Amino acid sequence: MEQTTDPSPPREPTPEPAFLIGLAYGVLAVLGIVLGVIGSFEFAWEFGSVPVAALLLSAVNLVVFRAAGWAMESKLGAALPAALWMIVLVVLSSRRPEGDLVVTGTTPGYLYMFGGAVAALAAIVLTRSARPWLLTGAPGTPEVR
Repeated sequence: MEQTTDPSPPREPTPEPAFLIGLAYGVLAVLGIVLGVIGSFEFAWEFGSVPVAALLLSAVNLVVFRAAGWAMESKLGAALPAALWMIVLVVLSSRRPEGDLVVTGTTPGYLYMFGGAVAALAAIVLTRSARPWLLTGAPGTPEVR
């Protein structure tokens, strides 16, 4: 039997550059802010007495947050835009000294707030990480030999 030895070990896939990963998370952060601002101003549209816009915006949040987690292959990918959406929502639903607020305490307002929060939590829970650190250990830890 003849054995051949390859002088070079097989190449491992190269990791994505840190710059591209950071840029992707930056885009997701801006997306969360944009979703929060647009949704906070457009949630009140109704068809009859049904708050259609609040329902649709909650569904859009679920799809976008879930897609972000899927694309980044991590729960952080879903949590980052969801957290920034929530921060924008809290700021725009707070009463200003003049008495103004954007997200009102009406049925569509509550449906948008709670529906979006449930959508964010569902997207984070449904997202699977590519490398679960609980099972494989924290990244970068040296292996025991």
